[in-house]
Amino acid sequence: MSLLRGNVAFRRYWSARLVSYVGDQLARTALLIAVYDRHGGGAVALLLLASTVPRLFGPLLGALADRFDQRRLMIGCDSAQALIYLAVALLAPPLPVLLALITAATTAATAFTPAGRSLLPRLVEREQLPAANAQLATGVNIGIAAGPAVGGLLLASIGLTATLLVDAATFVLSALLIGGVRTLSATGATRRPEPLHTVLRAGLRVVRGHSVVRAVSVGFLVMVAFAALDNLAIVPLGRAELGATEVTIGLLGTAYGVGMVLGPLCLARTGVRIRLDLVLYGALLALGAGTLVTGLSPVIALAIAGQAVAGVGAGWHNVAADTLIQQNVPADRLGVVFGTVYMFPYAAEALAYAVGAPLLAVVGPRWVLIISGLGVLATLAIVAPLLTRALGLRLPAPGRFAAVNG
Repeated sequence: MSLLRGNVAFRRYWSARLVSYVGDQLARTALLIAVYDRHGGGAVALLLLASTVPRLFGPLLGALADRFDQRRLMIGCDSAQALIYLAVALLAPPLPVLLALITAATTAATAFTPAGRSLLPRLVEREQLPAANAQLATGVNIGIAAGPAVGGLLLASIGLTATLLVDAATFVLSALLIGGVRTLSATGATRRPEPLHTVLRAGLRVVRGHSVVRAVSVGFLVMVAFAALDNLAIVPLGRAELGATEVTIGLLGTAYGVGMVLGPLCLARTGVRIRLDLVLYGALLALGAGTLVTGLSPVIALAIAGQAVAGVGAGWHNVAADTLIQQNVPADRLGVVFGTVYMFPYAAEALAYAVGAPLLAVVGPRWVLIISGLGVLATLAIVAPLLTRALGLRLPAPGRFAAVNG
């Protein structure tokens, strides 16, 4: 990975994201277990809600990245999360206070995310963006995959308080790494002295008016509305249909995470020479086909393989979507655009859970997964014409799907 070896600023940011995501996931796992043990399943739902609702304010929080110095904003967000999790660890607050603190931490994380995604064009050259996003996604997905296992292990061995202190330390380390990247403040002095509401309106005009952003946003909304059904059906499929043990059901989730690491890793190793619209289309094919294979699997081994393929598709999709936006949106509007675009998956996920629960009761886990896979594949028929037209390209002829970007 030449960027990690040769670009110190990118390496520091990559390391900060890896550390932070490991911390996020280990704290999430430890808190979910602890809250369930102390307060029951209803409290778990409230905790998940507290860690989701702030994501719906992505456009407003993304405007902060377009208005203020991004380096200072990210350091502030990391510092705030460190202090919040330190308070949770040391005070062991009652459930209502815990929910308020988690909401605040998620708000800081939501403000950090668009700032982080929009700074990448300042760390690498334009032609390096696909490879940089692929390497970044590899690190992030390693953190997502490893974090829950680390969180469970720490909770069992050193307890909740010490586990949350480890999480707080990851945010401190992330802030220190980002603080060392001085180039991130290079444009801070030239930021527009515009009111925040003006920045927000201008960014939302880009979201509404830019055809590439529209195509990616529509794809996210439709894809996640179907793909999130997978989360509801995996455990019932393993238990009721395949006679799986707790360990093998856990392997289904692990396989998806491994796929999310391997997909971007393969792109990074090849230098991402494939046209990014084709990477996006391939991502939808892999995610839809893998989910279908999972739903149709007669044995657990095939279901695990299907989840791995679906994870590869999810990893490819993140790389392609981020790079397409970074390459086509003005740098000073990336914060609002990313905040808005990544609001759609959370809204779609909530919709999927609301519809999917009664659907699961009526048709069972296999059909839910089949509907999920077919819906993701149908997304390709919606997104491909939109994105191809937006980029001024033609749809690839049969047999030419792997055309190389010239």
